[in-house]
Amino acid sequence: MAAPSITVVDTSDRTVTNWDAGVVQANNESAVLTILVWNNRGGSVALSDLKEANITSLDTDGRAVTDIITGKWIRVNVPSIDGDTTTYTPVGGATVKNIRADGLGSTDGYVLKGTANDGIAANSRNNYSTVNLKIKIPSGVTAGIRDYKIRINGYFT
Repeated sequence: MAAPSITVVDTSDRTVTNWDAGVVQANNESAVLTILVWNNRGGSVALSDLKEANITSLDTDGRAVTDIITGKWIRVNVPSIDGDTTTYTPVGGATVKNIRADGLGSTDGYVLKGTANDGIAANSRNNYSTVNLKIKIPSGVTAGIRDYKIRINGYFT
């Protein structure tokens, strides 16, 4: 079967290619960005499932050496796993947060199904995971711009 096809959109159904969290003062949090991480969005033919799916943050060059990554300032909430929208997990480098499709249960593992679907969230809950992201800046941090990326990982067979 063909490889998964991952798409990320926001709650307004716009493709998300970057996230500018704006200015966040030390000892404060950014606004929350809610995204839907899709596998095979609107696909008429089934693709492979994305298994052991997770999300983390990295430096833009793929390493994990800057303070925003090593300090795990990026926080992730996955309602299908956390059971709420208030529990956030710090991620960065090898520290990841598992993600699971909204329509799957805990016994299904951390999977985004690749089944054919119409691309409408209400009809395709096994194909996407709702993920909430925010940044929490600790106190005492030197001001400045931080560049980072969010990476979604997994495998398929």
